[in-house]
Amino acid sequence: MVVATETYAYAAEPQPVRSRRRPKYRESDETGEMASNIMFDRRVVRGNTYAAQILPAEPLVETTGRPKKVVQTLKRASTPEPIDGRRHMDIQTDAYLEELTDTVPEAEIQTQTDAFLDRPPTPRFIPMKTGVDAETQIESGEIFDFDLEVEPILEVLVGKTLEQGLMEVLEEEELEAMRKHQENFEQIRNAELIATQRMEASEKRKEEEKQRRIDQEKQRLEREGQVRQKVAASSFARGFLDTVVEDVFADLHQAGHFYDPVEKEVSDTFLPWLLAETQSQLHGMEVSYNTAKNIVAAAIKKKLEQQQAAEDARKAAIAEAKAAEEAEARAAEEAAAAEAAAAEAGEEGEEAAGEEGGEEGGESAE
Repeated sequence: MVVATETYAYAAEPQPVRSRRRPKYRESDETGEMASNIMFDRRVVRGNTYAAQILPAEPLVETTGRPKKVVQTLKRASTPEPIDGRRHMDIQTDAYLEELTDTVPEAEIQTQTDAFLDRPPTPRFIPMKTGVDAETQIESGEIFDFDLEVEPILEVLVGKTLEQGLMEVLEEEELEAMRKHQENFEQIRNAELIATQRMEASEKRKEEEKQRRIDQEKQRLEREGQVRQKVAASSFARGFLDTVVEDVFADLHQAGHFYDPVEKEVSDTFLPWLLAETQSQLHGMEVSYNTAKNIVAAAIKKKLEQQQAAEDARKAAIAEAKAAEEAEARAAEEAAAAEAAAAEAGEEGEEAAGEEGGEEGGESAE
């Protein structure tokens, strides 16, 4: 039996110390008040920190909670235009007047720090211990017995080792059997391959011999065919040459190589001259016909133009006669109108004279 010499140490999980006076977590604010927000504090400077800050004359009232909604005011009317002789000026209306300049005033100041010793190294931070420590002691043999507990583990380890060794031995034997079987298969395959190559070589030789015999037979048949063609050509030439002379003379006669001089003179000289003369005479007749035709056409055209001119002159004379008749008719109408007007004027004069005579007779009677 093995006795444990090492001591067993146990440490409990740290836990916070519970206090009856203070709760674990901070209680929520039940008053409902909210802390002030510096985003809405008017005392916080915003924008350029180098510019002068103008404080209002009225004291600022601290606001707590959310800012109230700003009431929108109406837009103030712009300043009216200045009257004649005056002008507008920008002035300061703040509580404290300030001199405005374009450049920021600058000044140079020097300072010198005192000599100090080097800063000592920062000590290592050790957090403060919290919680309550607790400990316990366990003697040997109180938790488990090593000799008793290790026996099943050893059995499993030894069994697995033996099983693994047996599996490796069986695997080696199987690999050896497979190697022998593969060697036997390789020998059989090589023998079959040699036999196959031998058979292929024999078949190849037979095929080559067969092809050689076929080529020889083809050459023999070609030679025999050439001999037969030569014999046939020779016999055909002998039969053809028997009548070739007569056929050649007949073809030459038909082609005109053998001709009558008179007939050739007539066909080559007389007939072309006759055709040329006939064509020249026909051309002269055609020219004469065209000339006569053009002359007749010109005469007819001239006659038609003369007739058209006479017709135009006749129409113009008729138009002038009509115009003269119309002018005479208008003159007669105007003369008749003038006579009628003169007659009316005479009648009116006679009536006026008669009236004057009657008035004079009445006056004389009175």
